[in-house]
Amino acid sequence: KESVNNVVKHAKATAVKVRVRLESNRFILEIEDDGRGVAEADKAKGRNGLRNMSKRMEDVGGEFLLGPGAERGTLIRLTVPIRPPAA
Repeated sequence: KESVNNVVKHAKATAVKVRVRLESNRFILEIEDDGRGVAEADKAKGRNGLRNMSKRMEDVGGEFLLGPGAERGTLIRLTVPIRPPAA
């Protein structure tokens, strides 16, 4: 939710793609826009929303990636481990 909010609020994007992938040991959510991208200064500021997403992933043993999109814009990837059910 926070990532899509950032696209609307900051990216000046015309399109956003949301991809969900389920693998045997992890769940991956990617949000990619075609906007202006994230400036290094914005990364350094560490806005609360970005910091909170990163912290939440850390809390569950997952990964948070913030980087450039395939063509331009921004890609956020959240990777969450899936643990097998307890016996």
